Amino acid sequence: MTGRVGGRVGGRVAAWVGGGVAVGAATAWLHHTGGYAVAPAGLLTCPLHGTTGLWCPFCGGLRCVAALSHGDLAAAASFNVVVLVLLPVLAVWWALGTRAAWAGRPHPWPRVGSRGYLALGVVLLVFTVWRNLPAVPLAGFLAP
Repeated sequence: MTGRVGGRVGGRVAAWVGGGVAVGAATAWLHHTGGYAVAPAGLLTCPLHGTTGLWCPFCGGLRCVAALSHGDLAAAASFNVVVLVLLPVLAVWWALGTRAAWAGRPHPWPRVGSRGYLALGVVLLVFTVWRNLPAVPLAGFLAP
């Protein structure tokens, strides 16, 4: 017998809810530690930053989430403005996916075509270059 959340639908709901619980637990841990207590010198070093000294598009993302968990929007934006913009999009994506799984329907999120991925890649590339150039306006704000 399969009920509303039984069988395959129940497994999909559990996956979406489990993902949300895992993200919530990670956010609570970042809130508790301040986002700096993973390695002796701070968070785990980004492989790109560790080898080249350059900031990748997601460097400062965990500190951004930690700052948001403390309600400090300005600090979150200074750590990584791209992550700050993407977090609400991801939250809506998660909520829609959870609701669709509960109803037994496929995820309603619109498909992103090659132009969408290209646009996202260009935005991330421009952001990465901009935050690594010291003489560019706002570059100091964009570096974590």
